[in-house]
Amino acid sequence: MMFRAIYASSKDFYYIISSMSKITDNLPINLTEEGISSKYLTEDKVMMGVVDISKDSLEEYQIEKPMSIELNLNDLKKILSKMKGRSSIEIYEIEDGIRITVRDEKTGTRSNLSLKVEKKEVQSLKEPSVNHSVTAKIDGEIFKAIISEASKIGDEIEIVAENDSIVLKVQETGKGYIATLREGKPLSELMIESLTNVRYGTPVLEKVVNALSFSSEIEFSLGSGVPMKIIAPLEKGASLKFWVAPRL
Repeated sequence: MMFRAIYASSKDFYYIISSMSKITDNLPINLTEEGISSKYLTEDKVMMGVVDISKDSLEEYQIEKPMSIELNLNDLKKILSKMKGRSSIEIYEIEDGIRITVRDEKTGTRSNLSLKVEKKEVQSLKEPSVNHSVTAKIDGEIFKAIISEASKIGDEIEIVAENDSIVLKVQETGKGYIATLREGKPLSELMIESLTNVRYGTPVLEKVVNALSFSSEIEFSLGSGVPMKIIAPLEKGASLKFWVAPRL
């Protein structure tokens, strides 16, 4: 067997698959000595989704040769959405693809899915290398509600951070929306190094925030004129991350 991995939380794996399916139907997955990872850049280069499951985040991990496979996310969502309660997920290589087994830890019930996949060279897509001047943490559902309200007003949101607050503003003819975020109201953490002013498309931001709203603690980082980084932490140090390009 060239490849085998066990991840303790099929719920987290479902969140990964469901979130990434917001931007693509087919996801390239890298399998290397470091663990399982994926980066996907949308065709318009406005969004990048990043999955990082290091080998330390996995219950078991074996690999003989680094490779990349492409997964159909709709197939995976079907099997993962059926699982209730605490369950683990095992992925291993078979002759013409991979087999995914989801095991309910309480009942021992197993669900299996075999997928034909093409094995390719490891992808080498890079994440943006930028400096952020603002970092904050917020509950995913609260962030979702704020961006949802903003998107009802217009398709561009301006974010200004200075002193002790982040202000989100949307202005359209005859109407507007303003939300002021401070530490404790509703941010759990806030760090502002310098005055920051940046604009993003609200439809794009809404798509990303909706995808990550399952998380009780989203971390987002901003900088003037640079992509926003939004991270949802997962079990044992794994993470799901999105980059959103600014409007210039």
